[in-house]
Amino acid sequence: MLSFVSVHGQKDSTKVKFDLAMRERFESWNGMNSKNYGNSAPGAIGKLDDNMLLQRIVTGITANPSDNWELGAHIQDSRAFGWSLRNSEYPDLFKIHAPGKLSPSYTMNPNEAFFQIYDAYVEYKHLFHLISIKAGRQKIFYGDDRLFGPGEWGNTGRWTWDAVKLSYQKGKNFIDLFGGGTIIHDPTYVSIPFVNTEFWGGGMYAHYHWEKVMNLEPFYALKMEGSAPYIRDQHFNRNWLGARIYNNNFHHIVFDGTYVREFGSEEGKPIDAYGYFAKLGYQFAFVPAKPILTLRESYASGGNSTEGTVHTFDPAYGASDKYYGWMNITSWTNLDDREIVLELFPVKHMWIETKYNRFYMPESNATLLNTMKLVSGDHYFGSEFDIFARYQVLKHWQITGLFGVFKPGNLQPIDGQTPKNATTFALQLLFTI
Repeated sequence: MLSFVSVHGQKDSTKVKFDLAMRERFESWNGMNSKNYGNSAPGAIGKLDDNMLLQRIVTGITANPSDNWELGAHIQDSRAFGWSLRNSEYPDLFKIHAPGKLSPSYTMNPNEAFFQIYDAYVEYKHLFHLISIKAGRQKIFYGDDRLFGPGEWGNTGRWTWDAVKLSYQKGKNFIDLFGGGTIIHDPTYVSIPFVNTEFWGGGMYAHYHWEKVMNLEPFYALKMEGSAPYIRDQHFNRNWLGARIYNNNFHHIVFDGTYVREFGSEEGKPIDAYGYFAKLGYQFAFVPAKPILTLRESYASGGNSTEGTVHTFDPAYGASDKYYGWMNITSWTNLDDREIVLELFPVKHMWIETKYNRFYMPESNATLLNTMKLVSGDHYFGSEFDIFARYQVLKHWQITGLFGVFKPGNLQPIDGQTPKNATTFALQLLFTI
C-alpha cells in the first residue's frame, strides 16, 4: 500500500494534491532467480547471481472537488536495472500460455511496467452518511492480505483491480462488496481499465470489532477467467468462503486464525480444497524492544492433477512473500509451512522480524521454479531463515533491509548435482511526498 503525504495546490474548496512515491531497492541473489533454482548449465534461464536495482515511481494527483467527491489518477513506472530476466532479454519468459505454445498468451511480469496506469478512480463518500462507492482502477486489500492483498513487495504490484466497490462503515465495523477484474502486467502494453483483465471476480469482506476480546472478519471471494488472450478460453469458477479472528494484544497474548474453504469447478472438475492459518504468541512488554514471540502454521491442500476432483488450494488474490518466505519460493498452495517468529521494536518507528520457516508439501508430485522437485514419496521441501527490518527515518523517508537464506530439503538432483543453499539480500529506500 502506498501512503501519500500530500501537498495542497489550491486554497479554495477544491483541493488538488500532488502525490509522489519513489522506491529504490537493491537486490543481490546467489543460487537462484524467480524462474530457476540452482541450474547453472548452458542454456539455463537467467543468472543465479543477479545484482539489480529495482525502481518504482508512482506519481499523479488526488482531487477533492467537495467533501463528498474524490478523484485520483496516478502513473506507475517500474524498472529492473541489471536483472538477467528483464523483458529485453527474455520477451516470452513471463507469458502465460498453453504448454508448448507461445500464442495466445498474456504477460505477468513481476518487475517491469513502463508508464502504466497505477490508478484512475472516482469515489463518492457519505451516501446516506455511512455508505461510499468507488469506481475505476484501484487497490483492494483487507485484513492481513492473505486472501485479498496488493502484493506490493513485487516491483509491479501483483494485484490491481478495475472494479466498483460499495462500502458501509460504522465506527470500526464495515462491510465491503466489490466486483470487477484484475489487470495484467505487460511492460510493452498500457493496461487500459476494464480491458484485457487476467481474472473477473470480486468479493465481500466484513470487519466486526468486539471490544477487548477479538476482531471477526468473514469473507467471500470469486474468481473466473478474464478477457486477456489465452485465459479467456479457460473455464473455471472458483469460490472461497471463510473467516478470520484475531487479537494483537489480549492481555499481551497474540492470536490470529483464518480458515477458508474453496469450491466451484475448473474445466469440468469439481473443486474441493481448503486452507488455514494459525498464530499464537506473547508480547514481553516488560522487556526492552518489547519482543513478540509467535508460533505459526500456514496450510493449503494439494492434489494430483490427474484426480477427478481439484484438491489444490488456490490462494485467490492474496499476497505471498512476507508470509511464506521473502525469497518467494513458495506460496499458499500445496503447502504446510511451520514458523517461529520473533518481532522486535528497538526504537520508535522501527520494526525487526526474524523468522524461521520449515516447508512441507502435502502433495509431493509438484515442481517449483522449474527445477525444484521432491524425492518421490517425500514431503520435506526445505527451510528458510529471514531477517527483515523497517525504519521510518523521517516523515518522508523509509529504509527497509532484508537477508534470507533457503536450505533445500529432500529434493531431487538439479543439473546432476545435490541442490545447494540460496541467499538473498535487499536494501530499499522509499521516499514519499
